[in-house]
Amino acid sequence: TDPDSRPVKTRHGFIQGYTAQAAATAEQVIVAAELIAGGNERHRLEPMARAAEEELTKAGVTEKPELVLADAGYWNRPQIDELERSGTRVLCPPDADSRKAPTKIRSGPDYERMRRRLREPEAEEAYRRRQQMVEPVFAQIKLRQRGGRFSRRGLSACRAEWRLTAAAHNLLKLYRAGLRLQAA
Repeated sequence: TDPDSRPVKTRHGFIQGYTAQAAATAEQVIVAAELIAGGNERHRLEPMARAAEEELTKAGVTEKPELVLADAGYWNRPQIDELERSGTRVLCPPDADSRKAPTKIRSGPDYERMRRRLREPEAEEAYRRRQQMVEPVFAQIKLRQRGGRFSRRGLSACRAEWRLTAAAHNLLKLYRAGLRLQAA
């Protein structure tokens, strides 16, 4: 019923839909939200990082993000190189879950360089934080806000709905943080 949507792989198989993306702070505040047709995120690393920078600048934040933490689906060597040339360090595993498909491990010097980087104690610790930063955002939106499905059709309408959902998430985060501060 939605001609803009594409097949997206989920843990339950494929569904017709969109892929929601978010860049979040350590406090789980969404600074950039995007929606794409289909499930291939490889071409979205640099655009999402740039969108986050732009939104932070609009909000009056003068410091540029120093580190991007991305999951394996965002692996894209040219985009990683471009971000690093501009002074942003990237931690992005080159392999999706290699425990399930050890034959699909990528080889080459670029992949080995990133694997070595991810084994550095500082990088390991930083990358572990990614699970606590952005994954709960999606869980909170799906479970607390019941945002697991779009109620509109078409990419632009669903993108607007996703951004509204992200804004509502942020307002709830800020509201609850204010309540915690008042109680303390």
